[in-house]
Amino acid sequence: MVVQQENTRSTKPITFSATLQTSEGSIAVPNVTLDGRQSKILATDYRLGGHTILYSSADILTFGLFENHSAVLVLYLKEGQTGQFSFKGQTDLTYKVFGESSFKGIQEGGRQSFAWTQASGATVVQFSNGVLAYLLDQPTAWRFWAPVKTDNPVVNPRDQFLVLGPYLVRSAGVSDGKFTISGDSDGEATVEAFVGLAGVETIVWNGKILETEKTSYGAIRGIIPGIKSLAPSLPILANLVWKSADSLPEIDPVYDDSRWRVCNKTSSLSPTAPTTFPVLFSSDYGYYVGTKIYRGHFDGTAATGAEITSSGGLAFGWNAWLNGQFVGGHIGDKDSNTTRVSLSFRGAKMSSSGNILTVVVDYHGHDQASTGNGINNPRGILGARLLPSGTVRQTGFREWKIQGNAGGSGNIDPVRGPMNEGGLYAERLGWHLPGFTPDKKWTTSSPLNGIRGPGIQFYLANFTLNIDSGLDVPLGIELSAPKGTQARVMFWINGYQYGKFVPHIGPQTRFPVPPGIINNRGSNTIGLSLWAQSGAGARLDGVKLLSYGVYQTDVDFGKDLSYLQPLWSNRDEYA
Repeated sequence: MVVQQENTRSTKPITFSATLQTSEGSIAVPNVTLDGRQSKILATDYRLGGHTILYSSADILTFGLFENHSAVLVLYLKEGQTGQFSFKGQTDLTYKVFGESSFKGIQEGGRQSFAWTQASGATVVQFSNGVLAYLLDQPTAWRFWAPVKTDNPVVNPRDQFLVLGPYLVRSAGVSDGKFTISGDSDGEATVEAFVGLAGVETIVWNGKILETEKTSYGAIRGIIPGIKSLAPSLPILANLVWKSADSLPEIDPVYDDSRWRVCNKTSSLSPTAPTTFPVLFSSDYGYYVGTKIYRGHFDGTAATGAEITSSGGLAFGWNAWLNGQFVGGHIGDKDSNTTRVSLSFRGAKMSSSGNILTVVVDYHGHDQASTGNGINNPRGILGARLLPSGTVRQTGFREWKIQGNAGGSGNIDPVRGPMNEGGLYAERLGWHLPGFTPDKKWTTSSPLNGIRGPGIQFYLANFTLNIDSGLDVPLGIELSAPKGTQARVMFWINGYQYGKFVPHIGPQTRFPVPPGIINNRGSNTIGLSLWAQSGAGARLDGVKLLSYGVYQTDVDFGKDLSYLQPLWSNRDEYA
């Protein structure tokens, strides 16, 4: 039986009696406590080797069967909560308690049950029927492991060991009378193992023999040493020498878009109808993911504005420039995956011929089935017409062109995959890739300096890490911006796009970057795009490399993984 509070928003604890249906009839179990938003699985008739747990009001974590014990059962509760269980058909059992939990036997109606109030840490109860029970509080249960002896994914209770204490256990085994464990530790910790084999009295942790003692209930125990002296020093990204270049040259009317795809389709397979023609849906022209950039060509000076309807997923945004001059857009709304805006051309310079409206549309993924047509919902511009006289078929635009991720659906970087890049100029030319070298046109500028007006700027820097090969140090990037900043930020590590930060919508500011993407021992490239969505411009006030923790490990996270990081090659054809 699964129990939870009826009001799932409640944060207050409740205590009640639960009526459980067992093979011996209905049993009322008292003092079941649920903290706010907590749930429990109350088990009945749970087979435990040659025994059966008739019922348990504590969660069952696991159990194992061993040669010198009939069974080892592991239960857990939150500290201070009460648990109760009973063996089927067994009465007059005696027991020994090792630990701080208050434990007692209860005789009711010819049945023997056992109740306890969970203390901090682990309490072990040894029963006269050969069952050994670990009673754990929840944080201790998070450090309980059951490494297996077999490669079979269907694990028999006899094919596992039980280990308590380490931050992580990857594997374990017995060799030459020693119990060897591979894992991670986050500091000095007691490791307790239940092996169930006679003569195994020594623990080897990540190749190091620990001073080991045997408990009175048959487990073996040792101390994993601390790691304080091994904490790494990380570079301060804000202090790096950053190079910067404009990543939106497409707003210049003389920009060469002759190799862009012409939007000339008059129908679409999409179940969503275009609001104007020709079809401007990005997928109809082979661009599915990432930012898309459009250039609408028109002649004359009569237009007073343009109505743009676009779609990019919840909280996406877009902006437009007329002949290089910013004319607005939409900064994004967490509740909208499609927006329609009437842009004003007031104050913008137009010519009798050759006017260019450049529209940059962000991408926040495709919709799930719960939203309209789901994944079939189009992305990019859904419709565009000049105001005041443009119509569905006679929009006033002479031609539209589109550019997206380099190679479109061709997947030109199969190692990093088709979702890694969008259509920003910097992405198309591969500025984010390791091995790219900025030319003399780039300036020395940091994302903490930012840009003064609307636009998209790209920043590039390099840093080196030298993390001890015996450490597992999960790393991430943390970004922050001044309050009120309206911007869209992405970053790449060694060519992998690994985070998107939208400060005016949020909420994520920290982005984990795993080994293989980042080089724990060696050089790294970080690229960052800053898209300012308003006339106020944008800047960051924090770019930080952070550690989520430091763990001693036997895995070599410093090995050469450069084969996962293909280098830059010339991409001018995608400009």
